[in-house]
Amino acid sequence: MITDEMVKDPVCGMVKLKSQMKAVSEYKGEKYYFCSEQDREIFEAHPEHWVGRK
Repeated sequence: MITDEMVKDPVCGMVKLKSQMKAVSEYKGEKYYFCSEQDREIFEAHPEHWVGRK
């Protein structure tokens, strides 16, 4: 059985099911999910700023 887990967009803070996220990026071997392409672009410009933020 495959479960769809909740994930948090590190840029805007929105929490959604992984399948509902619009974009994904990988940084230092970890995947980050985003509710928009714009949030993904913001993250990729300076990922170290967003990693570890709650």
